[in-house]
Parts: sequence; C-alpha cells; structure tokens
Amino acid sequence: MRDDNANDFVKSCYDIIMELTRSIMLKDGFNASGRGAHEAEVSYLKLRGLKEVDIQFVNQLRYFRNGVIYYGEGLDRDYALLAIEKTKKLYVFLSNIK
Repeated sequence: MRDDNANDFVKSCYDIIMELTRSIMLKDGFNASGRGAHEAEVSYLKLRGLKEVDIQFVNQLRYFRNGVIYYGEGLDRDYALLAIEKTKKLYVFLSNIK
C-alpha cells in the first residue's frame, strides 16, 4: 500500500462497515435512505452496542470517505492502515450481532 492508493483502501473499509450495518438494519426491519442516511446508519450502530469510540471512528471514516468521493481529497498510507486495522475488529463485532 502506498499514499497514492490509500483512498481506495479507506473507501473499501467504509463500504465493508456500511454493508454490514445495512444488513443488520434490514434484519431488524429498518432501512435508511435519502439525505442523512449515512449518518443514520452510523447512529444505528450505537443502538446495537458499538462503543462510542468506535462510532466516532466510523463517523470519521464516513467524513473522510466523503472528502475523497466528493472533493478529491487524499488520504495517506498511515490512515489507510489504521482504517484496515479498525475495520477488521469492527467486522468481527458486526458479524456477531444477532
């Protein structure tokens, strides 16, 4: 991984977390759509027991992903590595929600 492909890794981490979140919401009978949907999905994680520090990270990831997608901002290798590490832990937590 390099600085010039870090954005791709961060976006993929966000996508993994959000797809798991959406599957949990759908299983629970909810669906977020329209303006504010991403914020609602992140907030829903709190209801399902995710720690505040992890919710803040997912929200930060959402913010940075939006910067990459909509404003062409660039992220570095170090942040991408952090995102991957945290995504692995969140994947385990989210996959175990019944």
